Amino acid sequence: MLKRPKPGEDEEDILRMQEEFLREKQNQNLQPAAAVTNLRPNERTKRSNTSETGRKPSKFAQAKGLKGQTEKKARFEGSTSVVGDILEKNVEDPENIEPEAEDDQVYYPKVIPSLLGNIVEKNVADFVDFDVTEMPSQGFPVVTKQTSLFYKKKKEQSKNENVNMDVDEPSPSTSADTSKKPPNLNLPEKSFILSSKDADDIHNENVKLLSEMLEQDILEERKKLLSSIDPNLVEFLKNKRQQTTQPESSKSIEKPIAKIENKESSEEAMDTTVAIPENNNLWENDVLTHPEINKWLHFDSLEKDKLEWMKGIEESKKVRADEPYEARFDFNGYLLPYTIEYNDKTKPLFHHGDEPHRPGYSITELIELTRSTVTQQRVMALNTIAGIIEYYSAGTYKNVIEIPVSKLFFIIRIAMDDNKVIILEPALRAMRNLLYNRIDEASLDALIGFEEGTLQPCLENDKSEIEELQSKESEFTDYHLAEIDIMTALQRTEILQRLYYILETIKPNFNCVQYSLQILSRLARDSLETAQKIVEMEHLMQTIIKNFVPVSSTNFVFEPSIVYNGKPILAALKFIRIMSLQSLDITRILLIKYDLLKPISEYISSAVDRMYGLKIQIEAFCTLSNILCFGLGTDVAVSLFPVIVTALHKHVKGTDIFVKSSILSATHAAVVLQLVNRLLRCILGGMDSYKSQIYPLLKEGVQKWMGQLSQSSSYTCGHLRLLCSAIDCCKTVTLIENLPMKFLNDSLRTLSQSQGFAVIIRNLIPSSNLLSELDNKDLHLTKNLMSLGGSVIDSAQKVLPILNIASPMPFLASLFNLLTYVNDKEISEMFLRHLTMYLSKISNKVPSLCDNWFTRMESNFVFSIIKLSTQYDISEGSKDLLYTVANKLCYILRNDKKYELDFLFGYVVFNKHWFTAERLLHLVNLTDADGFSKALTSIEDIKLCYSRVVNINYRDTGPNIKFKSWQEPILPRDWIYLPILTLYSRSQEADNSPKVFGEHSRKVAARIAAEKEFITRCSLEWILFNELCFPDLLNDIDVTDRLCRIMCVFLSDNSLFLDPKIKMLLKKCTEILFKKKSKLNFDKQLVGLHNFQDFFTQFLEQFQSVSYGDPTFAACVLVPLAQRHDVKWRKLLWSEYAGCLRALDCPEEYLCYDINEYLQPEETDESLIQSYFRALSNNLVREGTIAHKIALHHATCYKNRSVSKE
Repeated sequence: MLKRPKPGEDEEDILRMQEEFLREKQNQNLQPAAAVTNLRPNERTKRSNTSETGRKPSKFAQAKGLKGQTEKKARFEGSTSVVGDILEKNVEDPENIEPEAEDDQVYYPKVIPSLLGNIVEKNVADFVDFDVTEMPSQGFPVVTKQTSLFYKKKKEQSKNENVNMDVDEPSPSTSADTSKKPPNLNLPEKSFILSSKDADDIHNENVKLLSEMLEQDILEERKKLLSSIDPNLVEFLKNKRQQTTQPESSKSIEKPIAKIENKESSEEAMDTTVAIPENNNLWENDVLTHPEINKWLHFDSLEKDKLEWMKGIEESKKVRADEPYEARFDFNGYLLPYTIEYNDKTKPLFHHGDEPHRPGYSITELIELTRSTVTQQRVMALNTIAGIIEYYSAGTYKNVIEIPVSKLFFIIRIAMDDNKVIILEPALRAMRNLLYNRIDEASLDALIGFEEGTLQPCLENDKSEIEELQSKESEFTDYHLAEIDIMTALQRTEILQRLYYILETIKPNFNCVQYSLQILSRLARDSLETAQKIVEMEHLMQTIIKNFVPVSSTNFVFEPSIVYNGKPILAALKFIRIMSLQSLDITRILLIKYDLLKPISEYISSAVDRMYGLKIQIEAFCTLSNILCFGLGTDVAVSLFPVIVTALHKHVKGTDIFVKSSILSATHAAVVLQLVNRLLRCILGGMDSYKSQIYPLLKEGVQKWMGQLSQSSSYTCGHLRLLCSAIDCCKTVTLIENLPMKFLNDSLRTLSQSQGFAVIIRNLIPSSNLLSELDNKDLHLTKNLMSLGGSVIDSAQKVLPILNIASPMPFLASLFNLLTYVNDKEISEMFLRHLTMYLSKISNKVPSLCDNWFTRMESNFVFSIIKLSTQYDISEGSKDLLYTVANKLCYILRNDKKYELDFLFGYVVFNKHWFTAERLLHLVNLTDADGFSKALTSIEDIKLCYSRVVNINYRDTGPNIKFKSWQEPILPRDWIYLPILTLYSRSQEADNSPKVFGEHSRKVAARIAAEKEFITRCSLEWILFNELCFPDLLNDIDVTDRLCRIMCVFLSDNSLFLDPKIKMLLKKCTEILFKKKSKLNFDKQLVGLHNFQDFFTQFLEQFQSVSYGDPTFAACVLVPLAQRHDVKWRKLLWSEYAGCLRALDCPEEYLCYDINEYLQPEETDESLIQSYFRALSNNLVREGTIAHKIALHHATCYKNRSVSKE
């Protein structure tokens, strides 16, 4: 006999028993463990191999509480058929049947004629609902809560009502007590069961009977009726009614739905504090609570923590709008809300971390997953981090969440050291997204074909903080370094060597190669030193040139498999183009050591008819143009001239600038023309023969494209680059040949009067960075990673205004630059006439985004307008407008624009011919006795003074514009005060030079004193001139800042303010500022100064030392002492610097405020009043002075108040 499993046996024992069973089953002599029993009357079948005493009950039977000694008896009566008659038993109480003895013996009954007796229906009062709940979509049962017995009873009752009132459903009772009044029933209008003539009469009689009964009686009768009727009959009646009412369902469907909704709402209102679970008995059976669970297979030691993931998702709590919560992201790195709908698509985002009810992964969880030993988890985490950084770099999370960029940087860098391509690819992608700002790069690539596209920004971060820390600390951690400058920290991790190993040894897929090259491109933009390291790393450069810039044709179909197969990679060509713009030395190394011109020549000469090859050829043309910028590669460029002329001819004949034409083709034509322009500028020998071919094509192309623009009603900035390159070529030809081109003048005249140019002008103001009113806080800028700020996430265009698709700024910059060389007054005036509104807005608004790289195009455009206007006599109204714009342009220009500033100083700003008569009328108030009339005659001296202080020494820095050159302005906003501030700064520096005596030293001292006097006098004259004649140009400079800068004159020298001319100028300047006394505020932060308290303290010390009773000096000291200002300024003078009081006096007409402003309201600060008494009693103030008058007044008032209180 086979054994049964016993407690303590494991799975191996069960498998062994199974093998024994199968082996014994094959034995034909094996006696069965059970016999077939004949259930006919007076027959009994017993087991053949059992003893009289019977066998021991099984453990299953013991667990079920079964008895094992009594055999089962047949309960069927004899019959001649297999199935007996079907009898319906409509009695309420069932017949008493003796209980059947139960045991665990198995019977196999024979099929005989009287096997089954009569099938008798049981009297079941309660119907059992076998509605099995569907398996939840997440695959695990939903956690339910225990409900009260009261609720279960009500639920069961409501379910019975829903089943039984399908025909006649009572409406809710309007009375409070339903047991006393007949219910208001909702009965059908006719019978759906009977169809005879008497059906209506029977139905009305039933309705009358029901209406007279109470609701409780109806429910009891209904219960008895349903218990006595066959359930099949009830189901038949239901189906018949549904078939009858189906045509009328559209009319009556609204009422049942309303009733169901009312029932549901009433059920929900029963218990609002406990979650109401569904009738889910299947999932309420918690298997883990079984008392014999430790006897089950593998359940002897239960680990509940491993089953936590199987729990249902808790309900998401409601979070207030101002309550913070941890950020979580989906697999693409997109920030998720606190909760989202749980469905098949979103369920993988749940069950993570301490908040399983919330979707997504937190950054902490992702960082943990990057260290996982499961490769798939690492890949998922790195891909998610890459997506997070991509959204962050685009500015999507600006003002929403702060991403720990420095921490993620090290996580990504560590992952890059893995040699598995499946992990290396997301790691490189994440690093690319962090360093290589794709919006900025796309914006720079959009300038290809324009003249500004030949320049490159140097994205070096400010190293001053690193240098300061290095001077203070011997070393600091990599993380601290990454917090200051990520690019420096990246280079510290030997990134170049790692990228070389990836490209040369691992040789990954196309995506990894592209990411690596883009990281190298960002490193090349970082600084000249970094680019030098890259180009000097020979094995890295050789790998790039050999594998990704090979000498090969560009006419091939792009697919990812081209990598490492002798085909050029576009990202590698872009990297080479960026490197070729860095410096002359780097470009020379590229040509000599790496023989770059050979593949570049091959790409230019190759026939191209596919998009990828066309992009490679565009990069090749740009790279050759960059090389020509340094005067290198001219021989190769000349040898390619036949190919260049052929390409130009094709574009002149077949390329258009209409909106529907190809932008890629227009870009290709633009770079071809740029290369032609570079070759013409080189003025090489043997070019005459090629000029005869180029000039006719250039003439035909300009006429064609300018005519198309004149007739078009719409355009894109990308198509206009073709016309811009052609215009730049025309400018170069004009300079070389020094001859007017009639076809160009005619085309320009037509364009100025066309509808196409009107559309361009219409888009000018919306495309202006200077008029955008944007600030750097509106851009997404990272402190430790330099970027260009090309995206404006809160705007409709998502990019800077100057970069929108219809921006005319690059085209207008080239056009007006050309007009300065055309020398045709009529044409110039026709174009200038369109710009009046734009210039008016520039003159009236504070310029925005002056330090943005892309604003350079607009500043070039404005400078060309001013330069063009200086070539002709213009009206007084236009002159004043242009002078205002030129004055603002002085502090808009960046540090690499010193040539433009020198031009503005010489031709506009310090040019007497640009001072209109209306402006000069303001000088009538000044008499010759004031000595200011000489200022107009010494305007050249003033220009010389400012030029010397600014140190305008223009020098061409090449195409690579360094960080401080393109971000820092040449002049500050308050540049008219710059000479005074320069002298003040010098006076604050400690003079450690040894004292020299003698004739030479006296001459040197006299020269320095004369220079100080010259700078101070010229600057004060220019300040006074602007305060009188151009006050509108100074309105955006705070009055308090302006006063402090005038006060700096007293601090820059001990006796310079006593010079008669300077003394007169100081008096006039302070008088003008004192008229704006209502705007003075000494509690705000001052521009260019740490704070006013330190400045005023220094000012009092200087007054106490060298004032010599100067009234203007004293008037400046008295300005903060008025009662309207903070008491701390008065306490500072009357307590700490009481030594100033004896010399503190001036005529009342010198005062900024009226004398009453110093007396009223009465002083209430007791410590200051004590200082007043002390000054009066100790004779610190002289009688008759303003200081004495102030102290005496407040002391007397205090005495009077004290007497009145007593």
